Amino acid sequence: MTDTAVVGYRFSSEEGSVRQFDRGRVCCEPGCNTRLSIYNDGEHCARHEPMTTVRTRGVKIA
Repeated sequence: MTDTAVVGYRFSSEEGSVRQFDRGRVCCEPGCNTRLSIYNDGEHCARHEPMTTVRTRGVKIA
């Protein structure tokens, strides 16, 4: 029986760093003071994010 070695690569912080945005940003909706996450690239909080329709391939929307 032969031994099989599994080869992997070291995961470094340079390769896998998560993009971050400015701290202290606030939702742009008037009257909303929700602070946005440094990982949120948008200008709105989850409550005020404009609605989008996702089109799944192969599925027809009625």
